[in-house]
Amino acid sequence: MSQFAAALGAAVAAVGVGSVVVARSWPVPTGRHRATRPADEEQLLRPVEALDQTEAHCPVQDRPTLQLRLATGGMCCTECRHTTPISLGDTQ
Repeated sequence: MSQFAAALGAAVAAVGVGSVVVARSWPVPTGRHRATRPADEEQLLRPVEALDQTEAHCPVQDRPTLQLRLATGGMCCTECRHTTPISLGDTQ
């Protein structure tokens, strides 16, 4: 019976070591729930930019629409999000 107890103890130890190895390799949360977004022109406008609204002609829709005046000097249509850069002849 002592050989059986030794074999049973070795089997239990092997299962215990195996479960510890599996538990340590298990993926743990890193605290990041969302991937970072690349910085491009399609990002949302800052609240300061959203305050300066005016009605202007949208070249994409070919009609007057509500436009947001950007800090860089261009205009952004609120309906189609088309960004019109400032031209040298425009004054603000």
